[in-house]
Amino acid sequence: MVPEPRSADHQLTTDWLTAGGHMSVRLRSPGTGTLLVEVTGEVDLGTARRLDVLLQDHVHGELGELVIDLAGVTFFSVAGLNSLLRAQLLADAAGARLTVDAGRSRAVRRLFTLLPTDFDSVANVRPVP
Repeated sequence: MVPEPRSADHQLTTDWLTAGGHMSVRLRSPGTGTLLVEVTGEVDLGTARRLDVLLQDHVHGELGELVIDLAGVTFFSVAGLNSLLRAQLLADAAGARLTVDAGRSRAVRRLFTLLPTDFDSVANVRPVP
């Protein structure tokens, strides 16, 4: 007999290939009220829109924390930054806290450094457990 999956075991993985590149997103619920979004690959104008739609579909009022893990991102454009700002609006509307982990992604850290934005004050940057 196969055991029923626990809520923490529920996950969704999606892949997109655009003319510009490839992005993969995995959604997991590591704990009650937490949604972990692991993004890998390239976040550009084509893929960022799909990330936005995925977040709109999964961020709702039952959420306490939205964690976006960007450690596996190899390319990160301004469109990706806009997606994070939209994610902040979604989290605010759901009453959730947004946490962003740039990890060791040079692409993400570079954009955070280059752009004159207060993004660090919009989202908490910390390692994902």
